[in-house]
Amino acid sequence: MKIYIPLFLLIAVKGFTQNSADPILHGSVQKEQQLVDAIAVGDKAIWLSALEDSCIITLEDGSYMTKEKFVADLSPLPPAYKGMIKVIEPKKKLYGNTAVLTFINDEYLELYGQKIHTQYRQTDTWVKINSDWKMIAMQLFEIPANPPPVVLPEATLSRYTGVYELGSDRKCTVTVTNGKLYAQKNNSDAVELLAETENVFFRNGEGRVRVIFSKEENSNNYRMIERRAGQDVVWKKV
Repeated sequence: MKIYIPLFLLIAVKGFTQNSADPILHGSVQKEQQLVDAIAVGDKAIWLSALEDSCIITLEDGSYMTKEKFVADLSPLPPAYKGMIKVIEPKKKLYGNTAVLTFINDEYLELYGQKIHTQYRQTDTWVKINSDWKMIAMQLFEIPANPPPVVLPEATLSRYTGVYELGSDRKCTVTVTNGKLYAQKNNSDAVELLAETENVFFRNGEGRVRVIFSKEENSNNYRMIERRAGQDVVWKKV
């Protein structure tokens, strides 16, 4: 099965802004540009040259690829893909003969007429071996974004109000104010829960977390489930 490589590794990177007089930065950006340009046409030779043989490429799902696997999977862009990437917020750190470059890939993709905007964080580590810079590690992940919220009737939101607890010393109070649902844990500030569906909610800026209200088995009482990466923390209604 071919591993999906995000679009920002398949389209030429543009828009890198930082002091171009920095020779290490300038050289790193030039190499990055040449590498992504080569991916768009499926040119493997430049990647074979740039990656150190033991390079580790870490993907957002927690898996990793070797140089051999990465290069073997390179292929030209699909014809239905159109997009633009701007590299923003770049930072570079130099440690002797090692350079770390991190930046955000701001991706605008049109896929079969549908437009998608996604941001990725990429961090590459380069080491100077003799007189040449080699990439020894690359890590990338998608920056979580909020899904589009929906508006629910206040009567629906009111089903979920009440006090939920993990234990006697850890409680969460769910309320409705001005047609919006809020959750307040112990003495912390109340945080709005935005609706994704009728019973699935999320907190602004926490795209990987869902708050789910579901009825207890054989009961009309609701429980509140906080789900992150497939792991559930269940709050029971008091």
